[in-house]
Amino acid sequence: MTTSYLTALQLDASPGLLQNTGLAANAALTTAIAVYNNTPLIAPLLTVLANSGAANLSNTTISTLESLSSNTCPALSDSLPAGYTELSVGTTLFTGLLSSTAYTYMGNGDLTKFVQALNQAQSYADQASIFTNTAINSQTYLGNTFTTMNNMITGGITEVNLATQAFGEDLVNLGNLINLLDLGDFGSPLGLIQQIYSVTGAIPSVSILFVAAGIPVNVVLNLTDPSVSVTDSIQRLMYTAMTQITGVALNQILSVMGVTTVGIETMADLLNPVKLFPNSYQSLTVPTKFGSRGIYVNASGSVNQNLLTELPPYVTQSLT
Repeated sequence: MTTSYLTALQLDASPGLLQNTGLAANAALTTAIAVYNNTPLIAPLLTVLANSGAANLSNTTISTLESLSSNTCPALSDSLPAGYTELSVGTTLFTGLLSSTAYTYMGNGDLTKFVQALNQAQSYADQASIFTNTAINSQTYLGNTFTTMNNMITGGITEVNLATQAFGEDLVNLGNLINLLDLGDFGSPLGLIQQIYSVTGAIPSVSILFVAAGIPVNVVLNLTDPSVSVTDSIQRLMYTAMTQITGVALNQILSVMGVTTVGIETMADLLNPVKLFPNSYQSLTVPTKFGSRGIYVNASGSVNQNLLTELPPYVTQSLT
């Protein structure tokens, strides 16, 4: 059985359309025009204009009658209002123009013309509505999630780094070092050790160095717990200890984490964006109240000191 996409109302209307019946110019409009044209004020004027040819009226006279009182009160003489100079009424005057337009829209007795025009108008409206609604919805859709077209296309990547290819290569070289589910702790010693321990488990050599650096034993024993938190002073001790992890111990960590980035000399380098993103660090940006700002100002990795005033203190305390 063939599936029909027409409604019952459409099926009922189609025979009438095919026989040019069922649809016509609006009855209320045509009735109102007829009543107006039969008024004692308008009927004689229309009669004179209709017989203007037989009466041998001059073109000037006819033109004057067609525009009678158009600049004062057009309704008193069925004239075209002065503001519609692009229209032409002829001897049938303004009501004749209205009637002619209504009948033209309905196909002048051929409803197939009306159906074609209606379908074209509907198609245009549907297509235009898509862009109109999209433009309106885009003003509030997802709020300020994406600030530019670049950020929308890349899912926000270009808000971090415009050098997308180089940045992508750097990310690939970092293997499993970055926990994408916990970017809030990215760059902190605790976040780094927890990510490493989540992949490798506790590393005895690292634990020994942490204890030797003054980190409490109970903290070291619980570093495999992702919910553990430590003070900033403890994190500073962790960083100090990481600067001592080099050679075989470091290579083991890099191998297990799948890190192939060149130039990593100590475990602490895994917290240094210049070391982590050697190909793209100069393009790293950070959002500020004044818009995106570059983090580094030169190839030497000097930090943009303007960030000290453009970012909150809790973000910039590590820069001072």
